[in-house]
Amino acid sequence: MVSVRVLCHHCQSENIVRNGHTSKGKQKYLCRDCGRQSRDKPQTSGYSRERREEILRAYQESGSIRGLARIFGVSRNTVSSWLKDGSDPTEPDSETGNDSLDNK
Repeated sequence: MVSVRVLCHHCQSENIVRNGHTSKGKQKYLCRDCGRQSRDKPQTSGYSRERREEILRAYQESGSIRGLARIFGVSRNTVSSWLKDGSDPTEPDSETGNDSLDNK
């Protein structure tokens, strides 16, 4: 018999039980120590850096958040929050922290 050791992704406890399935069919687990749920082999749900850069470059070209929402299938609120963050990865000075006003 093969036994698989499953750990809680939050507290690393072995005291977990099966707790149903997700809508995509993955097994869900409930930790009896920390009380939190997790699923089997979780993946990040955010956008990759490349995808975010692509969307922000398209915004700089067209300037329409609504258009981006339709074309890329991303929420207007998501694009808005990326723009409000001020950490635009498409700007060359964003990694060095230099302000463009220093050169003037």
